Amino acid sequence: MNTPHATPLCPLDEEHELPTLEAVLAGTLALMTGYAQALQADLHPEQRLAMGAKIGRNLELLAAHVTVSEPFRHIALGLQARWQSMSRCTAQSAPCGAAHGAAAAPPTLH
Repeated sequence: MNTPHATPLCPLDEEHELPTLEAVLAGTLALMTGYAQALQADLHPEQRLAMGAKIGRNLELLAAHVTVSEPFRHIALGLQARWQSMSRCTAQSAPCGAAHGAAAAPPTLH
């Protein structure tokens, strides 16, 4: 009998199936990694602003999730406040077009 074998995932493959909470957490960590890359800030400041705003929204979603502990909720809300503040500072120092583009980013959950 010939049974199909699952193709092993390449370590660089970005396709994953995660529960919603873990997906938001994984997405937020990926955004933070992209945000931290200096080249991203130089080449695409509007994308960096949008990522910073999305990180703040994701941290707020994580804090509001019903299954997280109170200590995790406290940490997530503290981080969310820091990212929100950092996003405001970054937007104020960004070129006008970049700051405008980040403000228009829709709040979506990925």
